[in-house]
Amino acid sequence: MTPPRWFSDHHLLASVARHLHAQRAAYYPRLVVEGRLSRAKALDGLRIMRTIARSWRAIAELRPEPVGAKDPDQGGAWPFERVQHLTVVARHARAQADAAEGNVQAADLADAIETLLWWETARPSARWLVDTTLAGRHQANACPLATADRAALARRIEQRRLADARKTRPLGVAA
Repeated sequence: MTPPRWFSDHHLLASVARHLHAQRAAYYPRLVVEGRLSRAKALDGLRIMRTIARSWRAIAELRPEPVGAKDPDQGGAWPFERVQHLTVVARHARAQADAAEGNVQAADLADAIETLLWWETARPSARWLVDTTLAGRHQANACPLATADRAALARRIEQRRLADARKTRPLGVAA
């Protein structure tokens, strides 16, 4: 399967996820007051989209997953909830983009939301890739060379460079 547009632009995807959460935070209270959305569904929707936004921010910044991101009891969301909500949002965004022919921004937003949904079901996931990167960095930093006194190491390298420079003479200079 070919990766979707913007699959590698994690900062853009984090921004779109943050936008989707902000959009819900702005409109859900009004929908609850108007009786078009129950309070429980509004709170669930906000929790799930906030989790998606927090998770993508951590992915974009190459940070560990936020604590409790996969546990609704800790303010997170189950993976199936994330997929369900992004599926609905992606379908809605694509319908809006198709209805507004020529609106590049609407099409771009729909593409980005579909990319978020793609990553939710991709194997390996963006989260797994970031966790693997972090583990590799941790392992590299645990190397004795990496934990050595960097200033002392730099001095030794400079001393070696100067010693090597003294051993070699420019062409045409007698020893």
